[in-house]
Amino acid sequence: MSRGTVLITGCTKGSIGYSLAKEFAAQDYHVFATTRKIASMDDLSTIPNITVLPLDITSRESVLSAHSIISKQTGGQLNILYHNAGYRSLGMAIESSVDEAFKMFNANLFGILLVNSIFADMIIKSKGKIVFTGSVSGYTPHPSQSVYIASKAAVELYAKTLRTEMKPFGVRVVFVLTAAVRTGMSSERVMLAENSNYRYLESKINKAWEDLERDGMSPSDYARQVVAKVIRTSPPNEIWSGSGATTVLIIEKLGIRWVYDFVFSRMFGLNVMAPSLEKDVKGS
Repeated sequence: MSRGTVLITGCTKGSIGYSLAKEFAAQDYHVFATTRKIASMDDLSTIPNITVLPLDITSRESVLSAHSIISKQTGGQLNILYHNAGYRSLGMAIESSVDEAFKMFNANLFGILLVNSIFADMIIKSKGKIVFTGSVSGYTPHPSQSVYIASKAAVELYAKTLRTEMKPFGVRVVFVLTAAVRTGMSSERVMLAENSNYRYLESKINKAWEDLERDGMSPSDYARQVVAKVIRTSPPNEIWSGSGATTVLIIEKLGIRWVYDFVFSRMFGLNVMAPSLEKDVKGS
């Protein structure tokens, strides 16, 4: 007998969602593993208690189709709705495009709103749990990902409000503050235009991201830590996991946020005047 059912979004191989699907399955849950393209989930379809489904969380038609399929298989109940799908691209704040910003907010926030509005009936019926793969990025102002950070901060505030609103229905809301984990998303690097104000820092910025990725936790270790807490009868409201999560938690608890600027400005090479301005200063 299954311990329950869980729908996980964003289960592409190598992602956090992929490892979450395997870990929930190992804990005897029936997993509905989803992503836009089933082929990208690799071997998940070979695991007996995992059902793979196509799901684009930004498409109402796709979400309704997944809801219909899952509802028929579960009798209209879902124990855990796990929001993991997301999108991240790098770029400097003053050079970020509105189109790229919309793509991030669409995947990281608006898609969540859509999925919740359609799957709420199944979660309420089971008095289940809604879980978010959040990010410590909502606290840490890492240069070159300002829009992504803004989307993650927005999701956290949404989740906190949702937690209060779902209390009357016995639904628990868990927000996972995720730090460095080695995934395909974490391997992305910034590519600056030739006329970028920050072109001279491109290699320095990418070196910083390489260092952060190298120190990241493996997705499988992360999944084991997180799932063990999520499946508790009374899970914590917040789970901090990933390399560096404890450091961010301590900084937030102590209120010493100046540390972020001190560390990141040096790590990303932003603690010195731009070469173009140095020439202007010397010329004057």
